[in-house]
Amino acid sequence: MGVILGVIGVLGSVLIGFVGPGGPVGVLLQPYEFLVIAGGIGFTVLISQPGPVLKAIMPGVIGAIKGSGVSKALYKDLLGLMGIVFDTMRREGVLGIEGDISNPHQSAKFNKYPLAAHDHHIMDTFCSALRLFVDGVVNAFELDRLLDSEIETHHEEALLAPTAIKTMADSFPAMGIVAAVLGIIITMQYLDGPPTEIGHHVGAALVGTMLGIFLSYGLVGPVGTKMEHNVRDVTNLLKCVKAGLVSFAGGAPPAVALEFARKTIPSAFRPTAEELEEIIKESKKK
Repeated sequence: MGVILGVIGVLGSVLIGFVGPGGPVGVLLQPYEFLVIAGGIGFTVLISQPGPVLKAIMPGVIGAIKGSGVSKALYKDLLGLMGIVFDTMRREGVLGIEGDISNPHQSAKFNKYPLAAHDHHIMDTFCSALRLFVDGVVNAFELDRLLDSEIETHHEEALLAPTAIKTMADSFPAMGIVAAVLGIIITMQYLDGPPTEIGHHVGAALVGTMLGIFLSYGLVGPVGTKMEHNVRDVTNLLKCVKAGLVSFAGGAPPAVALEFARKTIPSAFRPTAEELEEIIKESKKK
C-alpha cells in the first residue's frame, strides 16, 4: 500500500507543480520519447541480466508493492513453532518430529502456527536443519557454519533482482539524454520554421530528459530500494531460525534457545520477554 500511495504522491506532486504555473499537460505526452527510454532500458536489461534474474524481477516488483509480509505476528508464530518442536524433541527425542518434517504441510504441530508454516523461506531452512538432527549428523558448531552458508547464499541470490532494478534506475537519466539529443536532431530540421514550431520540438526533446530523471529517482529507484528491504526482512527471519536452532543444538533448554532467537529479531517486530513467556506457555498447551 505504501508503494502505491508513494507513486500516486510523486505523480501528483510533479503534475501539480507543472500544471499549476500554466504548463500544458499535452506537452508531456511524447510517446516516442518514452519508447526510446523504456525500450532502450528494457533491452539493455535483457542484454545484461541472465535468465534467472529476469524471471525474478517481476515477482520482486510485485513483492515490493505487496510488502514482505514479515510482521510481529509472523515472528510470534515462528517462536511458537520452534518452541513446540524443541519441546517435543526434548521430551520424545528427535524421532518425535520425524513425521512432522517429512510432511510439514500435513503436520498438526506445524499447522498450529500457520503464518510460519506457510512461509516457504522459514520451512525450507527449518526443516532441512531438523533433518540433520534426525540423521544425527549435526552439532552446534557445524550447524552454525551450515546455516551461515545457506543464509548468505540466499541473501546474495535474492539481492540480484533488486540490484538489476537499481542498475536500471541509474541508466534512465542517460537514456533520457539520448531521447533528448534525438529530439534536438529532429529540431535542427525546422530551424527555418516559425518560433512556435521550433519551441514545440525543443519542448518535446526536453521531455525526454525529464522522463529519464523522473523515472529513475521518482519511481524505479525507490522500488529497487523497497525490494532490498524485503530481502533483508526475509534474511532476518532466517537469522532468527538459525539462532534458535544453533542454541538448541548446543544443549540450551527450549526457553533459552527461544530467547536467543528473540534477540535476533529487529526491534520493530521483536516480542517482549513477557510475550515470549506467553508464547512458550501456549506452545506447551498446544
